[in-house]
Amino acid sequence: MSRDVDTVFEALDRWERTALIDRETAGALRRETEQEAEAGTRRLSQYVLAGTAGVVLLIAGGVFLGWSWPLLGEGARATTLGLVAIALLLLGVRIERGRRWLPVSYLLQAAALGLLLTAFVYSERAWGDVTLGGVAAGVLSLAVPIVLAPRAMRRSVVMPAVHLAFALVFLAVFLDRATPLSPDAAIWLLDAVLLVALLFLIGVLRSDPHGERYPWALNAFVTAISAGFVLIGFTAVGPFDLQDEAVLPLDLWLLVAVVLTVRGISDDDLGPRRAWLGQLLAYQVVLWILFGFYTALEMLDGPPELAVLLVGGGGVLAFIYGNRQTLRPVIAASALAFVVSVWYWGVERAGALGAVLALGLTAAILFWISGRTGQPDS
Repeated sequence: MSRDVDTVFEALDRWERTALIDRETAGALRRETEQEAEAGTRRLSQYVLAGTAGVVLLIAGGVFLGWSWPLLGEGARATTLGLVAIALLLLGVRIERGRRWLPVSYLLQAAALGLLLTAFVYSERAWGDVTLGGVAAGVLSLAVPIVLAPRAMRRSVVMPAVHLAFALVFLAVFLDRATPLSPDAAIWLLDAVLLVALLFLIGVLRSDPHGERYPWALNAFVTAISAGFVLIGFTAVGPFDLQDEAVLPLDLWLLVAVVLTVRGISDDDLGPRRAWLGQLLAYQVVLWILFGFYTALEMLDGPPELAVLLVGGGGVLAFIYGNRQTLRPVIAASALAFVVSVWYWGVERAGALGAVLALGLTAAILFWISGRTGQPDS
């Protein structure tokens, strides 16, 4: 049984003891909670089985292609991949209409998009870039998100986010296959498209904070933020030709992501989606552990104390915010950031009496803060 269910049961027991609710109401609420927990377990099992089926299907496809591949030419191979992808996509859409096997339909559609993307990339072996066949493959690649995304936004909460991620890659294939743009120019164009998409999604979220008209917008927003890290990384090592300094643009993008997430958490109109953003902020804190260490030790070539300052300091700020907003995932992630940074510093300064004293003093301060936090009037 999950921790959330245990928390609900503990609350029901407490309310029953203090006569806030009667025994019959408490029993009914317990039964409803158990039923919902069982439904959640069934959904998880469905995703696991669907994922396993997807892997088995990919294995079967690999075996088939291994048998038929030597018999086909380059163009026929690309066409075969495309036809298989279209068949999987249509099957996934058909299953989605029934609303019963949604995890299966999502995974089938995502696998189909990946296979279709593979077909367009592989087609370069048969038709070179900016040739008639290459332009046709590029235009078809660009048409995929244009045709499929509007339907997904009308019918699904999950698939628009998947289409957004694939749309950027399909656009990259179009730019590579059908235009004479250089790789750097293509990256700049992709950056611009992502920025426009992000601004659009922010506007949608502000106009529909409860997700009643556009329930897919929050998932798509998170996908756009995540895609930003990939594109910023390509921009840093591509057009900017940065080396260790490539982490700096990623740090700035992470800061933008944190600001947008915190802004969303502070919006009371988001309702239950606020907790979801809290989990997203926790992931961003964990990501800062990696970025912070790399920034301090590789880009700045600083001492261990600088890593403690950046990573541990970020953890402290995250803890203060998470504690004020009662966001448990953020509190846990902030503790991880602080402990990892202090552990690293202790290992680097092992054998120094000053390090032992500093770690002991830090532990004492944390115990004192823990006691103060637990007081009702704190």
